[in-house]
Amino acid sequence: MFKIVKSDEPLIVETVNILIYGEPGSGKTSLVNTAESPLTLDFDKGVHRSDFRKDVLVIESWKQINDNIGELIKTFGSYNTVILDTIDTLLDYMGAWIIDQEPKLARNKLQFYGKLKDEFSLFVGKLKTLGKDVVMIAHVREKEEGDLRIKRPAITGGSYDRVLQTADFVGYLFIKDNKRTIDFNPTDYWIGKNSAKFSAMTIPDFNNNPDFFAGLVKDMKSAINGQTQSQADTIKLIKELSSKVQGMSSLTDINTFLPELASMKNGVKKQIWDKIQLRAKELNFEFNKDEKKFYQIQTEAPTVVEKAKTIKSTSKKESIEIEEPDFNFG
Repeated sequence: MFKIVKSDEPLIVETVNILIYGEPGSGKTSLVNTAESPLTLDFDKGVHRSDFRKDVLVIESWKQINDNIGELIKTFGSYNTVILDTIDTLLDYMGAWIIDQEPKLARNKLQFYGKLKDEFSLFVGKLKTLGKDVVMIAHVREKEEGDLRIKRPAITGGSYDRVLQTADFVGYLFIKDNKRTIDFNPTDYWIGKNSAKFSAMTIPDFNNNPDFFAGLVKDMKSAINGQTQSQADTIKLIKELSSKVQGMSSLTDINTFLPELASMKNGVKKQIWDKIQLRAKELNFEFNKDEKKFYQIQTEAPTVVEKAKTIKSTSKKESIEIEEPDFNFG
C-alpha cells in the first residue's frame, strides 16, 4: 500500500548515509565501529588494525555479493549499521565485476562509469530500504585548485559525484595537537557536507564513550527531522495565510494585515506579499511605497482641457488610515 505524505506533513528520516574520510591511522574504522550495532563489509582487509573492531564480513569480490545477495540481506537483519570499508575498494570490486559481465565497457569509459554509478546507487538504496544506516569509509586525496590543495575523499574519479550525492553527511577526520577531530563543514582546505550544522568536534576516548558514533547518528537524524518538521509547519502556515488573503475584500482587511506580515520570516513574507499584491489588483487597490499602505483608485468622469484640445482623465485616491508599520516591501 502506498502512503502519500502531504506537503504540510514532515518527512521522517529513519536512516542516514555518512561518508567519513581521513589520513591512514586517523582512526576512521575505530570511530565508525562505535555506531549502533555495526557490521563492517571489509573490502580493504584492514579492519584487523582497528582497536574497537565489531563484527566483520570480509569481501573477496563483488561477484561474492551479487551471487549471494539474498543471504547477505538476511545477514544484515540483526544489524542497524552497515559499514563499507573502504568505498574506493568497493568500487574497484564492483567495476571489475561489471567488466566481467560486459567486457565491451572496458573500451567505453563513459558507459562504464554510468553503469558503475547505477550499480552503486542500487546497492546503497537496497541497504536504505532495509532500514540500515550506511557508513562509507574513504582514504584522503589532495587535489590542486588554484593555489590551494584541497583534501577530498579518495574515490574513483567517475563515481566521486554519485557517492557524495548519496551521502547526507561527509566528515573529514584528522589529528591536530595530538587530538582526533572530525569536521563535517566544508572549508577552503577540505570537502564536507553538514546537514545538521555541527561544529567541528573532538573525538573522545572510546573506552569512556563506546557509543560515540551511535549518539552522533541520532543527533544527525534529529537535526534533519527538525528541519523537515519546520518545513512542514511553514507550508501549513503559507496555506493558511494564502486562504486568509484570498478572503480579504476591503482596504481595512489588507492594510491592517500588513504589520503582521512585516513580522514574518522572509521566505513566508515574500510568498504572502506576492499573494496580497495579486488580491489587491483584483480589488483595484494599489500600494504606495512612500506611505506603505494600499489605496483604492477611483476614476472620475473625463474633463475637457481647452488649451490642449485633448481629453484627460484624472484620478483621486482614497485610503483607510492605520498606524504605519515598520517594514519595507520592494
